[in-house]
Parts: sequence; structure tokens; C-alpha cells
Amino acid sequence: MRVFLAATLTVALAACGSSEPETTAAPVTDTAADAPVAEQAPAETEAAPVLAAVEESDGSYDPEAVAEEGALRMARDDTPAVPQRFKEGVHYKRFRPAKLTVEGGPTVEVAEVFWYGCNHCYNLEPVLRRWDDNKPENASFVKVPAMWNDVLKVHAQAFYTIEALAGSGLIENKDAVHMAFFDKMHVENQRMTSERSIREFLENFGVSEQDFENTWTSPWVKTRINQAERINRSYGIASVPTIVVNGKFITDEGMAGSKPELVAVIDELVASER
Repeated sequence: MRVFLAATLTVALAACGSSEPETTAAPVTDTAADAPVAEQAPAETEAAPVLAAVEESDGSYDPEAVAEEGALRMARDDTPAVPQRFKEGVHYKRFRPAKLTVEGGPTVEVAEVFWYGCNHCYNLEPVLRRWDDNKPENASFVKVPAMWNDVLKVHAQAFYTIEALAGSGLIENKDAVHMAFFDKMHVENQRMTSERSIREFLENFGVSEQDFENTWTSPWVKTRINQAERINRSYGIASVPTIVVNGKFITDEGMAGSKPELVAVIDELVASER
């Protein structure tokens, strides 16, 4: 049985953003349901709810476990003044008070909020991969999917399914699979908005239909999706890609001025947290 998206959504490839209101859509289950989508969150009509800090994740990828992890932890807000090359309010903004981080670990967390369908996210991907490979020892990098409509939530489910399969040893190179998903959308122009299309995509990487089904609907994946929704609300995400450093600073390529400058801003903010 095929259930189609109820909304007609617009792709805005010139910028990963739009002010169109979100339209509720039914879950998609067939490749034929693939449809263009908008790349920016709808305007908020209410203030985001205040989030409480909870226990730190234990990092388990057990698809059968009712995951308590995916938890968030409040960043400390006692950072000394950052260096002066980049200016607050121009190249980055500061959250007052500090927000929740994703993993809550001892390192300085750099989080990218992204969407597979965003061309700016696609172009930034190799830049951030290089940064991740050479990041400071005190830094960690985590990706968080954007969550502002039903199509993006399907892609978020795909992202966390890939993460879970890799954590279970059913995918050898998760970075290669994530990049292949980007390529599927941006090179092959596939929308990838249905469970079937995502299942068939992962079969190319040796994932059986049963392993896919078990992981796609697993408690761990559902928990991570819920966590991503809380993070998106907390950070006030309205467009992607967006970078948040340690739950305190938010920036993007537009504020920084270019991809190299964005990396420099990240490095400076990470250094300020040492």
C-alpha cells in the first residue's frame, strides 16, 4: 500500500532556506512518492520550550534497546572572552544562556545541523570532513539532521539508521554511505523521500531487508530523532547548514563570509573553550 505526501513542497537550491509554513504530511512508503522539499524551517509562532538537561548517552547502538541515550547536557556558560579576529554579532552569535550540547562529553563539541537535500550542506561536506580529520584534540564533531517538516524527518531517520547500522557492524564505512546518500540526491537527482528508496539504497551496501527493517523502526533511531527535534528547537534552527560550538556559539558560512573563514571561526571558538 502506498501512502503519498500530502504537501507540495518547493526546492530552494539557491539558498537552503524558505519562509513557507510547514504542511503536515503522511509518512511516505514508496519511491513514487518522492517530491521536492523546502530547505528552510517555517517561521516559529511560539517560543521554543525550555529544555531540561538529562543523563548523558552511553553511546550504545543496540537497535533492540529502549535507548536512554541521545541525551542532552547543558554547556557551561563560563567561557572567557574569545579572541578578537572574529566579532560576536558579525561572524557568530552567542547563546545567552548557553544551550544544550548533543553528546554532553568532556570535549568541545562542534555540531553541524544539516539536511541531505541542501546544496550548501553538500558543498560544505568535504570541508567539514577535512576539518574533522584534523580537528584539535579537545574537540569533537557531531552531525544533527534538520527536522522542520516530514520529508526532512524521513531523511533524519535515514541518517540515524545508517549510524545505527554502522554501530552494529552492518556497514563498514558510514562516512562513505552518508556521502553516497548526498550523491544520490545531488548527482542522480533522486529525492529519497520513501522508506523503499532508502531500503534499496542501503541494499547496495550489503544491508539485508530484515536488518534494515529492524533498524529503521528501532527504539535507538526513534530516540535519536526525538533528540534531534529538541536540539533543533533549542538552537532555533531556521536554515542549514548551521554550526553550533559547545552549545554557546552559532555561526554559518553567510556570517563567516566563506567556507575557509567558517573553518577559521570554528577553530577560534574551539580555542576559546580550552
